[in-house]
Parts: sequence; C-alpha cells; structure tokens
Amino acid sequence: MRLTIVFILCCNSFLFCQNLVPNPSFEEINDTISRFTKNHTEFTSKIKNWTTPNTASPDLITPFFKERYIETPPPRTGSMMVGIQSRDDWSEYIGINLTKALMPQKTYYIEYWIRRVYCISPKMNKDQLINKNFGIVFSSESIKSADGKMLFGTPQIPVDTLLVTDKEWVKISGYFTPQKTYDKLYLGQFRRRNEAILNMIGYFVIDDILVKELNNFEVLTKNEKLPIGSIIPLNDVHFISGTTKLKDKKSYAILEDLTTYLKSNAAIKIRINGHTDSKGDESFNLLLSNNRAKFIADYITQNGITKDRIEWKGFGEDLPIADNDSKEGRAKNRRVEFEVIE
Repeated sequence: MRLTIVFILCCNSFLFCQNLVPNPSFEEINDTISRFTKNHTEFTSKIKNWTTPNTASPDLITPFFKERYIETPPPRTGSMMVGIQSRDDWSEYIGINLTKALMPQKTYYIEYWIRRVYCISPKMNKDQLINKNFGIVFSSESIKSADGKMLFGTPQIPVDTLLVTDKEWVKISGYFTPQKTYDKLYLGQFRRRNEAILNMIGYFVIDDILVKELNNFEVLTKNEKLPIGSIIPLNDVHFISGTTKLKDKKSYAILEDLTTYLKSNAAIKIRINGHTDSKGDESFNLLLSNNRAKFIADYITQNGITKDRIEWKGFGEDLPIADNDSKEGRAKNRRVEFEVIE
C-alpha cells in the first residue's frame, strides 16, 4: 500500500534525478562470455564501467553462459547480470565510479536486486538470510584488499531479516544521507574490523542497481522506515519573497500531505530546516529561514501533529547545496526540508 504525497506518477523520473550508476543492469559489454571468468582482469575487460577491487573474479552472466556447477536463473531485466560468490573467508565484489558524487545535505534512494543460484555443492546450495555485512559500501577512496580475500567496510543500507533463495529475485532498498562526499560504490560481502568473518556462503546474482537523489517530496511508501538523518526536500513549498507567507495553493497542499504522512508514521520525529541563498543581509537571512521553518512547524501542529514530534531551525545561508553565484544555484539554496531526528 502506498501513501500518495501530492500525486502518484507513473514514472519515478519526476521524483528523482537520474541514476548515478552507469551501466546499472550490466547490459553494456565489450565482449560476450559463456563461462566463469578466469580472473579479475578478464571481468573488467568484458564489461563497461564495472571493475573488481580484489583478485577474486565476479562473473558476467550472458545468455550464452553455461557452467555445469550452477544453474543461473533469467536476469531480472534485460539479458545480463553479474554473479558473485562468497566462501568462508573470501568474497567477490564489484565496484564502479558514480557519474556524480553523493553529497551531504542530500538524501538518496538506493536499490539493488539479488537472487541465489542453484549449486551442485550442498554447502553452497542453501537459502541464506542476508546479513549485516552484505551490501553496498560508498567510498571516497578506492578500497583494496590487503590479503586479496575480503574488503573491510560497513554497508550503509541496513537490511532487516531477509531470506535470499533461488526461487525469486528480492529487492534490497533504502534511503541514505551521506555525511561526506562519496563517488565510488562497492557491492559484496564485507568484513568489519575487529570482528569475526560473517559471510553469506553461496553464489548470488545481482541486477538493476539504482542510486538516485531524492529531489522532492512526492511519493513515499506508507510506513517507510527512514533512517535518522534523512533529509527530505519540500521543494514545492514556496514563500513570497522576503516573507513567511506561502505563495500558492500547492504549497498548502504539500503541508497537508506532510501532515498526513506524519500521522501515518507516528514513530518518527522531524525537524523543519529553513535555508536561504547568500543575497542580502546575513542576519536577516538567518531570521527569515528560522521564521519560515517555524511557520511550517506551527502549521503542522495546528493540524493534529503533537508539538513534541516537530522541531524547527533556520540555517540562513550557511548550508548551500549549489553555487550562489548563479540564479539557478540560488534558487536551489532557497529551500525548506524536513530531517528525521528520531
């Protein structure tokens, strides 16, 4: 069941910016392959954009792929997918440079699909509960393995208990608000420092990796579990210049929908953040941003949300998300948003 915020769209392209993962479904290849990859350099040479950060070799699975040790399912979409294997003390990974870096003060929607592969080996042919160390790690630096076996890292998209079987594709998804800039993505079975190895043992196929910036508050799943720190833009809330008066009916409609959303998600507490561009007096901008944030918080509490669930704060021009030297950049910096704080 989905909660409509403003309106339901047939396509998410209006809700999000473009996918920041190039070749997300592995359809762009340099050459076909019909067997297990010999080594990590062969994998990198066969597929566009993707690479592997250690000496283990993921597999590019094409329609011609055939190995007697496993039975690969059809890809979720298209005709290609990638296979990665994890054993007791080593794992295979895939990595890629994003087309645009993830930035602080922005929230991103992350999604990928996974499925187990049928294996002849009884040890490898078991349904697996996905564990906390499997997933996507974003990084600002290239991650390498010291011993060629496993990478250290902590996946940023937490996964609740989820069974991965060879019967169907399952979706892993969530929202992520980075604290610093990241321009690289790695996916696989990671190891946490000072912890014992905890691997999902088996052969898994991956498809349809998605990383998109959430650029407006339009549609969120009812009872969506947003992690603390998520920042959700309210870009369709417009104020008359220099005032705390809303500009149009759509702005009020957005606040009504936000109120409805909060009523449906009673466990979360939010803060309304107000921001301005850098034009004008700095102290006035700070006061204006605070008053606008307070106006929204007051409006929501007057419509049924208890005051203990809403805070507000104005940041003035201190946290720009774009260049203040351009008209377009200043328009992006003049914004209100809500941040999940509890």
